[in-house]
Amino acid sequence: MKMMLKLSNTIISYFTLSIILCNAYSCFVIDHRLRLYSYVGVIELRTRQLEVFHAVYTHGSITGAAQYLHVSQPSVSKVLTHTEKQLGFLLFQRIKRRLLPTPEAHVLFRHADKIHNDLQNINEITKNLLKHAPGLIKLASTPSIGVNLMPTVVAEFCKNYPEVKFETHTLHLDQIEQKINEINIDIALAYDIESSEYIESKTIFAGDFVLLSPQSIHFSSASVACHDLKDIPFIRIEGPLSVRLDNYFKRNNFIPNYVTTTDTYQIAKSLVDKQMGITILDQISATNIDTDGVKIWPLESPLKFKMKMVYSNQKVESIVLNNFKSFLTSYNFKL
Repeated sequence: MKMMLKLSNTIISYFTLSIILCNAYSCFVIDHRLRLYSYVGVIELRTRQLEVFHAVYTHGSITGAAQYLHVSQPSVSKVLTHTEKQLGFLLFQRIKRRLLPTPEAHVLFRHADKIHNDLQNINEITKNLLKHAPGLIKLASTPSIGVNLMPTVVAEFCKNYPEVKFETHTLHLDQIEQKINEINIDIALAYDIESSEYIESKTIFAGDFVLLSPQSIHFSSASVACHDLKDIPFIRIEGPLSVRLDNYFKRNNFIPNYVTTTDTYQIAKSLVDKQMGITILDQISATNIDTDGVKIWPLESPLKFKMKMVYSNQKVESIVLNNFKSFLTSYNFKL
């Protein structure tokens, strides 16, 4: 150990390089420590040392770190001093009552930050596992699905399983993925979301896009082609399906006459009702609105979308959740 406390500049340089090359994150997953290699042997930093180092680095002072960790300043100083002695070099320089990270500290922090974030995620997952009650399904959906379709599905399922309770949320796609990874929700309904490392995705309904127009607009046929829309003011809806619609226009060599953009189909419908123009939206959203004052038209060249159920592949599922998944798979979505 005495040799380890007297690292030369050469060994420090090698230590810095070895952090970049060695997989410190994997070492942590195995034994909850950051294992560092040098010419003189192996140095292991425990989770508490990394926690203190991370807090001092991010808060810039012993005082700030102690307040964040809810411990005394002397205890933070003691752990930091011990860590620096164990490593054989300084992590911070004391200049005018300020702690400035050394170059070695900057390198170490990149790896300590990954471990810190993983610990935060583990704490969140553990908390949610403890809160998860048998017979409870935590269900989420994107906003357009959540207005009418999600309540309908929940009500139908509870007719057959009255003992099951639901907790429902409307979230955006990125929030759905995050909440499923954290086991904050059990299952979600969303458009065109694909399977990934931690998420399974299964299509439960395929539908069409439709056109919404004011009552005053008339087309020559029952279905509408892109060339019928030339120069007509168009209301764009930003959302999970907007990219699919953009690609549809490109394939048909059509450039819409955009006059305004919104992120909700309810506002788009209201603008159509007020003669601002037309819009194209998914079949589910179209059925959720009051169609007074507007007309719904099918597209001559169909544009499809898929609604999927999304869930984690990292957890053991309850019987009630499996029953709900089977129900969704066989459900007759009447739009």
